[in-house]
Amino acid sequence: MTVKNFMLFMVIFLASCSMKKTENGFDTTCLIFENAATESMSPEELGNYIAGELEGMGDQPALKDVKEVYHALFNVDPAERYSLFKESAESTLKRNWNCEAMRKLYR
Repeated sequence: MTVKNFMLFMVIFLASCSMKKTENGFDTTCLIFENAATESMSPEELGNYIAGELEGMGDQPALKDVKEVYHALFNVDPAERYSLFKESAESTLKRNWNCEAMRKLYR
């Protein structure tokens, strides 16, 4: 393992340990994006970080649904991803939902 890979692993590990727990997968996904926004990563590292964190969310039915929505978004135009994820969150949670970190990433 190279030093760079080790450092990336440590950043991801520490971020996941310090991540707050939420009541639903949509808010947890937003926290993942917020944590990623604080790090200096290449687009590839950022994608790997987010994918790894999503996989680490667990396999409860509600979390599986969030992961499925997130992965399905890669079949649409990047400019539409945030609005579609937001619509899914609001439909599921029955409340207004926003994630500024995710919105900024998908501009």
